[in-house]
Amino acid sequence: MISKLAKNIAHFFAIQKIIDESKELIYAYGMELLISDLLNTLIVLLIAMLSHTLLAVIVFVAVFMGLRRFVGGYHANSHLSCMFTLVIVMMVFSYGICNISEYAQICSIAFIMLSLPIIFCFAPVLHPNKPISAEKCIKLKAKSRIFTIIFSLVVIALLVFQYQKLSLYVSSGILLSAFAALFGRFLNRGDNC
Repeated sequence: MISKLAKNIAHFFAIQKIIDESKELIYAYGMELLISDLLNTLIVLLIAMLSHTLLAVIVFVAVFMGLRRFVGGYHANSHLSCMFTLVIVMMVFSYGICNISEYAQICSIAFIMLSLPIIFCFAPVLHPNKPISAEKCIKLKAKSRIFTIIFSLVVIALLVFQYQKLSLYVSSGILLSAFAALFGRFLNRGDNC
């Protein structure tokens, strides 16, 4: 559905001479990514607003996306699978945040202790369709570790200054990044450096 819509939009732009007809497939692919990202953003915001967890979701997604750039990990095989995975993850997160916030301190520490070894052992998890050089892999490994440590220190600082719920949101983003790496390593057969 998304692919067809993107192709139609790119074809319309080519007919209108907005884009070069020879590059229509490239624009269609870019449009497909844009539409997918917009739909995913709308899904996240809708779930956040319906569950009254907007701040939690924003912090969670920001940490997850910040780490995901360097950690890598699981990628769904289609846009529909990606959206379905996103809906499940966001609903679990929103439900969990509402029900475990009284244990925020314990959960935050547990999430960090679980995430650190996973990220240090497996990150970055590369996708088989997107090979990178050994040099870039080394840089991603270093960045994934540095940013994981930085976010972990942020969690500890938030706990020290009595911002337990905020620490839970940040540590949850770290944990999801770790799980994405773990699942990517074994489900997508992604390689790590």
